[in-house]
Amino acid sequence: VNRFIQLADDSDEVPKLHGKSYSDFKLSGHEWSKLELMRDILQFNGVANAIHLGLENIHKWYHKTDDTDMYFVYYIALNPNYKLAYGKDKWDTQYFEDGMAHLENLVSAYLPLCELV
Repeated sequence: VNRFIQLADDSDEVPKLHGKSYSDFKLSGHEWSKLELMRDILQFNGVANAIHLGLENIHKWYHKTDDTDMYFVYYIALNPNYKLAYGKDKWDTQYFEDGMAHLENLVSAYLPLCELV
């Protein structure tokens, strides 16, 4: 990284940064030591295993939302204009379409009940 920085600021072939120079990103010897320590810690098997188990747990609970229609209904009910646009843009297309189909089914099932009141 530091070698690249030395060459980049003086080169006409490397795009210039707006309001900064590549030398702003140069790392000191102390910073390199910290990075090496972080790498060693992350490669430590106990930490790597804990991170892996944590990610498995997140994945498990994330997919629990697939078991209920209520997550999608709750998600868009807070602000349908914003949430629908966000969901359509950021969610996996299939998850969004499935959620919309479930929402339409719920509305179709409960709307007649509301009209009776």
